[in-house]
Amino acid sequence: MRYFIIAIIVLVNFIIESTILHHFSVFGVIPNTSLIIVVCFSILSGKKTGSILGLILGFLEDMFFYDVIGVHALIYFILGYLIGLTDKKVFKENLFLPFVFTALSTFAFHLIYYVFMYFLSINIGLVKLIKNIVIIEVIYNSLLSIFFYKQFFKLYRQPRISFGKK
Repeated sequence: MRYFIIAIIVLVNFIIESTILHHFSVFGVIPNTSLIIVVCFSILSGKKTGSILGLILGFLEDMFFYDVIGVHALIYFILGYLIGLTDKKVFKENLFLPFVFTALSTFAFHLIYYVFMYFLSINIGLVKLIKNIVIIEVIYNSLLSIFFYKQFFKLYRQPRISFGKK
């Protein structure tokens, strides 16, 4: 059942990214909701789900939005796997956790993306990228990740049996 819900989330995210998300730009920067979803599900369900989800979301983005296929898929896969390694080592109820992981992942995503584009001979100015996009996107993604994480955490919360009065 969880995988069906994750598939619905991926589909809804893809539709929102391709249609209305561009209207929510802050200083010309739109949030990377795919990265936020990969980070949240990697924290909650581990490296296998996080890396597979990253691969799927990355390929969807690459096929429909970008000229180079596989770059986003590889980056999301790596980030999902690395964050998923912390699955059993972190306190999942902590809302500071997705904030920090999303900030680090957004910065790492842009750094790795810059390296790939450099080796593919596509010139992107690193200083301009960090100054104009990365700083704003790190803040934007990190703040949004708290909201996303709260919603996704409800999927993973175990039902509790309570005896007595509430």
